[in-house]
Amino acid sequence: MKKKMMLLICTFIGCTIFTMHSVQAAALQNELRLNINGVQTGDQKPIVVNNVTLVPIRTVSFIPNVNVGWSSKTKTITVTDSVTKDSLKLTVGSKEAIVSGERVTLKTPPVIRDGAVYVPFRWIGEGIKANVVWDAPTKTVVIYKTSQELLKDAVSADLVKSRNAALDLPRITLQDDLIPDQEGGAGGTYYFQYGKSNSFIYEYRGISTYYKVINGAAWGVWQGKEVLQIGNGNPFKINMMKPNGEEWGTRPDYSGKVNYFMDLWKMEEVKYGTFDEAGNVIFSASKSFPAGAKDFISEIPGEQS
Repeated sequence: MKKKMMLLICTFIGCTIFTMHSVQAAALQNELRLNINGVQTGDQKPIVVNNVTLVPIRTVSFIPNVNVGWSSKTKTITVTDSVTKDSLKLTVGSKEAIVSGERVTLKTPPVIRDGAVYVPFRWIGEGIKANVVWDAPTKTVVIYKTSQELLKDAVSADLVKSRNAALDLPRITLQDDLIPDQEGGAGGTYYFQYGKSNSFIYEYRGISTYYKVINGAAWGVWQGKEVLQIGNGNPFKINMMKPNGEEWGTRPDYSGKVNYFMDLWKMEEVKYGTFDEAGNVIFSASKSFPAGAKDFISEIPGEQS
């Protein structure tokens, strides 16, 4: 009798532990988010299998120049970078994979869940030489890839070239965007500190986002609502007194002269110039910028002499 009772107790405890682990795993998977080249995907989220994070294979195709193939007959996945020619081949349920012709062993093979094919995200990212990042505070899986040409331009000593590259980098914001109250108008305004190109602020519809260029991407590290003040004798600053201002992240410190580049897309024009330390315009100009044009940023006279 005692043996039967002990067996029942052990079985109950085992089932309880298994259930708790299942609930915890399910909760973790429900919290995971996926960001592909700056695009937050919400329809299909990552899952965790054997402590390995897997992502829906179709979302990998969001990465520029990456093509994804699927054979329902053989359950084989192919991933190819059309520029670098890096290629991957995986099969659902198999730990054997091929990376550019070489066989490797996966810790966890691809799986099919609810009709979607999932693959190990870090392995896929590294296989096509993409950047793979896990952001623990927001529980976000980030995969992004930047062309070598753009990476080279982003660190150029030429401010025009490096600023244009900065605006073309993947923009990755892991926090939820604030909801604007203002109606849309022009295409927004970009602000760069005088003589610098490794960070910028983008202001549109009363929402300002501060981006820092880090490891081949422009990362949104701060966002504020109706908090940007500049011009008419006001120095460029983040308004510390706005009672209803919403924000997240760490406020940027923009001191000294600041360049602005205003996107007047309806007029197919860019208006640009420089504010001094007191917020007065000390230079202004404009240029034609028709739809499809490149090189949004223009040279500021005397800045790079």
